[in-house]
Amino acid sequence: MKRLLLGIALLLIMTNLAVSQVSFGGGGQLGISIAMFPDPLKDYYGMGLGFGGHADANILKYLTARLNLDYYTFGFDNKKFSDLIAKNSGIAPGEITMEGLRAGVFAITLNGIGKIPLRGVVTPYGILGFGINMISLSDPKVTYNGQDVTAQAGLGKSESTTKFGLNFGAGSEFQLGKIKLFFEIKYAMIFTEGSNTNHLPITVGVTI
Repeated sequence: MKRLLLGIALLLIMTNLAVSQVSFGGGGQLGISIAMFPDPLKDYYGMGLGFGGHADANILKYLTARLNLDYYTFGFDNKKFSDLIAKNSGIAPGEITMEGLRAGVFAITLNGIGKIPLRGVVTPYGILGFGINMISLSDPKVTYNGQDVTAQAGLGKSESTTKFGLNFGAGSEFQLGKIKLFFEIKYAMIFTEGSNTNHLPITVGVTI
């Protein structure tokens, strides 16, 4: 019985020590993202903007679990697409206009951050994570001589979809007192039907 009680006491002490080593933080981030969408979308989507927030659990000195909430938005090249419609319809390019089809991606990801122990204020790290991505498109509208011809162009209302995804990359963390600044580049893969819908976020952020 004494050995059992001693074992339980040691387990409780070890658990308390492990919990006491965990620290928490959070902050925000923003940046750009380069669209790497599949054909034929890659011809109409380019660079986008992104922003979001994160919460950190520093499990060990050089290991952090991070929950990310990020939103990315990518503009659609309406002129290029409307010129294509005009060409296929035998219409002068200036007679037809288009708007909409802006892409939005809301990503909720859980990431592991492994830091490389170096002396100084700069700490490089690798990041690997997974999560869900809610993809949406703004409704398109095609106009010809002031009339709405969206349906005739074969376009309709857009529907949102939710897909699983992975991301991985690298970054550097800069310690400034109790504030940490970071810069990172990730490759985000969204598993959509056919080919993956990927993009390359380049982000700067702050953690308190």
